[in-house]
Order: sequence, then C-alpha cells, then structure tokens
Amino acid sequence: MNRDNDAILSEATHWHLASGDDSMDWQGFTQWLQADPRHRDAYDEISLTAQMLDEHRSELVQDDTVVLDAQDTEVTRPVFVRRARWAGFAIAASLAAILVAPQFLSPASQVYETAAASRHIALADGSFIVLAPRSRLTIEGRDQDHIALSGGALFDIRHDPSRQLAISASGLTISDIGTRFDIQAQDNAVRVAVVEGKVEVSADTMDAPVRLPAGKGLAYDASAGTATVTPVQAANVGSWQQGRLSYENARLALVVADLRRYAGVSVEVPAALRDRRFSGTLIVDNGDAALRDLVQLMGLRLGGRSGAWRLEQR
Repeated sequence: MNRDNDAILSEATHWHLASGDDSMDWQGFTQWLQADPRHRDAYDEISLTAQMLDEHRSELVQDDTVVLDAQDTEVTRPVFVRRARWAGFAIAASLAAILVAPQFLSPASQVYETAAASRHIALADGSFIVLAPRSRLTIEGRDQDHIALSGGALFDIRHDPSRQLAISASGLTISDIGTRFDIQAQDNAVRVAVVEGKVEVSADTMDAPVRLPAGKGLAYDASAGTATVTPVQAANVGSWQQGRLSYENARLALVVADLRRYAGVSVEVPAALRDRRFSGTLIVDNGDAALRDLVQLMGLRLGGRSGAWRLEQR
C-alpha cells in the first residue's frame, strides 16, 4: 500500500472513531468524503471492518479472569494472558488488512457511455481516449491498464515500459506499448488502425499475435475467424472526429453500422447486400444525406422512409 493510500485509511479510521463522539465535525466529515471518491470507499471498508471485529470480539480477546494455583501468594496476571490479548489485536489488524486492502487498492470499474456526442477521457498517466458517439468504455485495474470497448475510440497512450495496456473488443485483444491508434468494434467485427508506434493484436481464433506498426490496419471478423492486414492513411485514422468516414474495400454491413453510430441513421441491409464492398469517403454531418450518397455510389436504391430506411437492388 503506498503512502497516499495509507494516509487515506488513517483519515478514514479517525473519522470513524470520531463519529461516536458528540463533538463530531459533521461538516468537515462531509467535505472530506466529497474531496476524493477513495475517501468514501475507505470509510465504508473501515466501518465494515469495525463491525466484523465487534462481532468476533470474543474470539480475538481472551477473558481477563485469572485462575491461580493454591500456592500462589500474589495475584499477578500471567504473561500468557497479555500475550493472548496482543495476539488478538494482531489478528484484528490482519483481519482489517484482509478486508480493507484488496478492495481499497483495486478501484471500482470506471464506465463511460456516449450518446450522440463523443467524449474525452483522461487517464492518470497523461494518456487520453476520445470515445466515439454511441459507444461504451470500461476501465479497470490500479494502473487503468485493462479496458473493454464496444463501439469506437481513438487512443493516445504514453509510453511506459512498466505498464502494458490491454484493450478487449469483440473477442480481440489489443496490447499497446505507447502509441496512437483507433479501434472500431461492432458486433463480431473489429478494425484497428495505427497512426504512431505499434500495437500487438491477438485472439483465440488467430494462430499467432499480429504486430501492427504505424500505417497499418487490421480487420478482424470473429464469426469467420479471419484477420486481414491492410495499409491505412494517417489522415483517415480517427477522421470521424471531423465528421468524415473513409473506407477501402469495406463490407457494406460495416459502413451501415458506422452510419448508425456516427450519423444516427438506421438502415436495414438485406443479407444479399451485406458483403458488398465499398471504397470512398462519406460526410456524416447529415445522416440521411450520407446514406443517399452511399446508395448513389454503390448503384443501389433507397426504400422506406427516414428512420426506417432499407437498401435495395436497383
């Protein structure tokens, strides 16, 4: 436990002991709780520990009653009783450590969800993540090094040899060693594109991990168990932040999924068209207009109405 956590636990213990006193500074206690999320966690764990210690008091502290031999002339508390009491306190301290430390040192998961707008998320080491619209990100671990993504996000991670970031997305694991990259995860498909540095990509269905350097991307299909490495243009990586989506030989099903996430437009794609390939750039400031551009470029027809579009063969 580092010095900062030790100090917080010490403060939590102080406030817990003071809470039983009529002179308790409740305003100060409230301000302390609100100053840091860890304060509430530490206080709750100290309170729980105190409750459990109280329930097991009889097991932790020996009875003070001393039975003397008939020949004893002085009433002296035997050493073993004092030692037993100290042993009880040691057990109590150990119990407190077992109850408090693991939960306090392992912070609760941080979950971020977006609606129609993106969100910037800063990590403790100075790294940052831009979470795309209609996406979800979960951060876990003391070093914020275990991340789960559903949707899209652009990562800018500082290089730290002692920290290995692992991001899971639809069955794929992306391990980062300090770089800038984009991930798009939709159902069973994941796309990874690297701007700077390199990442390692792995999955149970892949024969071996794949290292992606800057300028390379990987398209992973979990249902088919395939992973394809292709070149990417740095200017197109994360271009969704500027309202622009660029594709090179992408499945129509993925393009439509992106339109739903970044433009808020839903469209039904029949099975016969899902694997059609699209190359080009779509401007997604206006979802319906972007959809019409896609239909025109692919020689398709748009049926239905706004909010319930469907793609059709001409």
